[in-house]
Amino acid sequence: MLYGHQIIAIADAVIALGLTHSHQSFSVNFCARDRSYLRDFRRRGGATARVSPHTVLAVRSRLAEAAALRPDLSPEIEQIDVAIVRDLRVASILGRRSYR
Repeated sequence: MLYGHQIIAIADAVIALGLTHSHQSFSVNFCARDRSYLRDFRRRGGATARVSPHTVLAVRSRLAEAAALRPDLSPEIEQIDVAIVRDLRVASILGRRSYR
């Protein structure tokens, strides 16, 4: 799972690469969601809200498409995907920990 602050960081990285121009377009074109999707994560408490697995899959699929279409940006796009996988693993590990 990813959290709101992580999906916003991903959006910022994708915008910085020039693959989209705003959080609204990232929401529609990468997350397959409504234009206001990321806005909800910027609200109070939204930074720790969970991002659905469906949305993570949509973002990763779109990144793969972008890497294929933009070989000049492929290494940077792959770095974003590697960070997503790392964050998913960390969240999984932390989610399995039990507190006594």
